[in-house]
Amino acid sequence: MSNISPLTKITNLKSVASWTHDVIKAYESRVINKKITANLAKKTLKKFKEYIAKPEERDDYEKLLDLCTSLSTIERSETSFEKFYLESLKEELDNLQKTLMEI
Repeated sequence: MSNISPLTKITNLKSVASWTHDVIKAYESRVINKKITANLAKKTLKKFKEYIAKPEERDDYEKLLDLCTSLSTIERSETSFEKFYLESLKEELDNLQKTLMEI
């Protein structure tokens, strides 16, 4: 098993984006499987929905919420679609992380 766990305390968007990136990397490295990845994302998503975004974070919050939701459904991705699914998630996450670094 891995040392990746769901986020239990969320204080900013950067930490959620970084955690999401780490989970994707762990999944791609086969450290965790689809089911574990989805369960971790679902647990973190529950906490993330409780986070109250500042007005200037609202758009980025919504984007990150969508990405976390997508990650929580990874166990439903088909093998032939999975590579595209992950690449798309990573691309959107990378773009969001660049934006968050500017804040």
